[in-house]
Amino acid sequence: MDWKDFEWVVWRLEVQDPSQLAGEDPDLDERTQETMTELAASLGCVYELCVDYDSYDDETPYYAWWVRLPATEHARRDKDGPPAGHRPAAPVPDHSAP
Repeated sequence: MDWKDFEWVVWRLEVQDPSQLAGEDPDLDERTQETMTELAASLGCVYELCVDYDSYDDETPYYAWWVRLPATEHARRDKDGPPAGHRPAAPVPDHSAP
């Protein structure tokens, strides 16, 4: 797709939480708003919103953050996803294992 016709692209960052590690009523929207706003801005993006009250059909909770980024940055993604500057510096640990 040619992204030159778009100024912004919206990414949805989703986390599944089958063990409900975030808690029964996580209130992640309020808890993560400042951090996500600062993180997005540091990458040239704009934080839009968080959904922290939904689940899949099998009742597995998930949380999703919407981040807007310039289409030119979106176009730089590669086979591994986001441009290298937008990836975590280290692997995110899996806390679901005992």
